[in-house]
Amino acid sequence: MKYCILSDFDGTITKKDGLYSFISEYAQGNWEYIEQIWAEGKISSKECLVEEFKLVPNLSEELILKFIKTIEIDESFSNFYDEVIKNKIDFYIVSDGIDYFIERILKKYNLKNIKIISNHGEFKNNSFEITFPNDYKGCKNNAGTCKCKILSDLKNKYEKIIYVGDGVSDYCVADKADILYAKSRLLTYCQAQNIPCKSFETFKDLNVIFKNI
Repeated sequence: MKYCILSDFDGTITKKDGLYSFISEYAQGNWEYIEQIWAEGKISSKECLVEEFKLVPNLSEELILKFIKTIEIDESFSNFYDEVIKNKIDFYIVSDGIDYFIERILKKYNLKNIKIISNHGEFKNNSFEITFPNDYKGCKNNAGTCKCKILSDLKNKYEKIIYVGDGVSDYCVADKADILYAKSRLLTYCQAQNIPCKSFETFKDLNVIFKNI
């Protein structure tokens, strides 16, 4: 049986939500209101990201790299990913965050060749531009990266998909994975909605996956 593991990034692989932390630390103005109306479903995550980043003055690569130094990942993730490679399992980070941040955080920990499906950010024309190569018009959550569409497409390739997540952006995909590992807000949501899932705290708890292959 061919397995595939999809994992959220912010708050799942990292110890805290990096994008939220970045905006809360550096944005000025009414970023909290933007965050609130996104949480209420009044604007899309695309609109939320673009508008919040507009509120970060003097945004530069130096500022982002300074911030990335403060971001830690789950200490057990590196060993978990070593087992993924050893067992020849395809692994994807699927995030409604920004690859510019994700790539640099992984590089800090010398984690290489991990497939990333996310929103795209780059410095261009003296500004930080965010684009959404993985959006989908039919996305119920109007997300920048439609995780449900990605999982649906990958089901044509894999016999079983394992999903790992922690937050709001994972709600829509929770009942579509073959096996779901959840913590934090995602775990609470699944319990409230009677969605089958396995709780976890760190990626060390997921090593049971390799015993069942």
